[in-house]
Amino acid sequence: MEVRSPARLHVGMLSFGNPAMRSYGGVGMMVDRPGLHLRMRRSNRYEARGPLSERALSFARACAQAWNLGDAACAIDVLATPASHVGLGSGTQLALSVAAAMSHLFVRPVDDDDDDLPPPPQHPAQDDPDPSSHEWTFDGREAQEFARITGRGRRSCVGVHGFSRGGLIVEAGRRLPASPAADDDGMREFSPMVARVRLPSAWRCVVIVGRDAVGLHGAPEAAAFAGLPPMDAAVSAELSRIALLDMLPAAVEAKFGEFAAAIAAYGRLAGQPFAAAAGRLPHAEATAHLLELLAELGAPGCAQSSWGPAVMACCESLEAAGALVERLERLQLDHHHEIVIARFDAQGATLRVLE
Repeated sequence: MEVRSPARLHVGMLSFGNPAMRSYGGVGMMVDRPGLHLRMRRSNRYEARGPLSERALSFARACAQAWNLGDAACAIDVLATPASHVGLGSGTQLALSVAAAMSHLFVRPVDDDDDDLPPPPQHPAQDDPDPSSHEWTFDGREAQEFARITGRGRRSCVGVHGFSRGGLIVEAGRRLPASPAADDDGMREFSPMVARVRLPSAWRCVVIVGRDAVGLHGAPEAAAFAGLPPMDAAVSAELSRIALLDMLPAAVEAKFGEFAAAIAAYGRLAGQPFAAAAGRLPHAEATAHLLELLAELGAPGCAQSSWGPAVMACCESLEAAGALVERLERLQLDHHHEIVIARFDAQGATLRVLE
C-alpha cells in the first residue's frame, strides 16, 4: 500500500509560556508540494530505504510496540519527502503516514468490529470519483491516535489536524500540566482545532527553502523554548484578532488581498517573541533578506514557516505564482533555494491499497 500526505506550513504560534493561558496554539496550512510519499508492505524483518528511512523504521517499531504486534514487521520505501527541519512538518507527516500504513496492514482489517483497536481508514478520498477504488482519507480521531503513538503533536498540532483533511487551520493550544511527568503521551491532550477553511482552488503558494539550511529541532529547540520569556498577553490577543477577524473571514469569502495582508501581518507579529532565539540561527539573515526581497517584488502574503528557513508567498492564481517564480529565477535565487509552486491542500493524507 502507499500513503501520500501534504506538507505543513506554520505561520506562527498564538501563545506560549504563560501558565494562565493555553500554549502552542497557532495558524498553519497544508500544501501539496513538496509532499510525502511512501509505500509499505508486510515483511519478515524491518527494512526501509529512501530519505528519512531510519526515522520511518523507528515510527513503525513504535506502532508495533503500542499495538502489541509481536513479530509483525514491514518493509518501507520512502519515495519522496519534504526536507527535514526546515519548517515543512516532514517529521509529523512521516510519523502519521507510517502509523496509518501499519494500522491498515496489521491492526484491524476493515471488517473487524473490535472498538478497542484504532479504526482503520474508511473514508473514501474526497477527490476520488470512483468510491470503489481502494483509497481512503482519515478523520481527526485517527490522526490523533497515530500522533499519540509516535509522539508527535507535543507543541503545534497543525500538522496532525492537517493530516486529516488538509486546509487552513487555527488551533487553540493546550493547557500544560504543572508537572512535566504528567505530560506523557498516554495522558496528553492535543491542541484542539477551532477552525478549518478550504482555501480557493485557484490560489497558489510559492514555497522557497534555502539549500542546506536547517531550523531548530530536537533538544536545541526545547532549550530555546525554555529560555524564551512568556509571550505577552497583548501580542496573543492581537494575533487572535488577526486570525479570527481578518484571516479566516477573508479565506471564507475568497478575498485574496485581505487574506494575504492578514498572513503577512500575523507572520511578522508572531515572529517577534522568537526574534532573539531565531536571530542566532545561521540562516536568519538570509531569510530576512528573502522576505525583504519578496516585499520589494510586490509579493503579498509572505511569511516564514516555523523556525524556517522555509518561506511562503501566497499568490492569487497560478499565473501570478509563475510570474513571481520567473522574477526570482532571473535574480538567480534558485541557485541557492528550492522553489516550488504548490496548491493549498484540501484533502489531507490518503492511503491507497495497491493491487
